[in-house]
Amino acid sequence: MGLRHALAALAEQWDDVRERLSPGEFDEVQALVDAFTREGDRVASEELAEDIADLLRARLPRDHPFLVALRAREERLAPDAARRATELAAWFGLSGPLQVRLGRPPGPTSAEVEREADAWLLDAPALDADQLRAHGLDPGDPDLIRLDRADGRGRWPAFQFGADGSPLRIVREINRILAASDDPFGAADWWLGRNGRLGDAPARLIGNLPDDELIAAARAETGGA
Repeated sequence: MGLRHALAALAEQWDDVRERLSPGEFDEVQALVDAFTREGDRVASEELAEDIADLLRARLPRDHPFLVALRAREERLAPDAARRATELAAWFGLSGPLQVRLGRPPGPTSAEVEREADAWLLDAPALDADQLRAHGLDPGDPDLIRLDRADGRGRWPAFQFGADGSPLRIVREINRILAASDDPFGAADWWLGRNGRLGDAPARLIGNLPDDELIAAARAETGGA
């Protein structure tokens, strides 16, 4: 189903849909749309979108723009991290126009949410390029997470290095599993955020948990064996 296209059409056709439904039916649509715009989980929001589609499918004519959009083919989430992030931003970006239709001010834009999500990672203890070079390290090493600030300056999260300044073998190995060179912020988020499987942030568990358990958690994150 083309849920994303259908919800965009719903925002555009809101007044028309209202006229075609009874007050009780439209109240039900509004309640589902309100829940959708407040939901932050992709799977749960898709289930709400499907509920909206099921309700309107039975009440709108087949040639209505909402149903035409719903029948459009929609690809599954892309396996590539960058494309997946773009698609997720587009999905959650649907909330803005629908919030306006509900009479609520739209929430932050996807770009604002992304900047806020990145800020705490950039604020974590880190080394700069000069510090890496002072330890004889290559700032271009693809097995190390590099987080770029808005001004282009790189930061290398400090958990990646031992007391002597050398990169930790386990970190390099897991960074490869996480494809850190392609999605550095995603990899940093995995390391620094609380991991439900491990019960703590993986970065805090380095040296306190067997490497095999950290590797297994990273592979579980990426769907690997």
